[in-house]
Amino acid sequence: MKFKKIYFYLIAFIILSVACTSGISEKRAKEMLDIVLKDDMSAIIDGIDTSGIMKEPYYEYREFKSYEEGKYQYLAVVDFYFLKDIKRKIVRKYRFNKLHLQWERFENVWEIY
Repeated sequence: MKFKKIYFYLIAFIILSVACTSGISEKRAKEMLDIVLKDDMSAIIDGIDTSGIMKEPYYEYREFKSYEEGKYQYLAVVDFYFLKDIKRKIVRKYRFNKLHLQWERFENVWEIY
């Protein structure tokens, strides 16, 4: 019986430790996001005729915020520019899940610029 009680407290401590984690530094989060963004850019331009793509497609951060509370530590809004003759871009929103230590894409829209 005493073993079960200790086991219960140990599990509760682990769960609280994970839930209260402060996540990762902003620098590390941006490094991780850059990997995702490069991969997303490749996926975006894959299959498009090269004559319609800019010589050097690029993305830029529109917004980057951090949060103290909740399960998401960071929010990033990123603009993807890749079409040569058409003034449209893709805007994607990402959030960093500090419990899973990974970026999640949660919005993808087209905008005219």
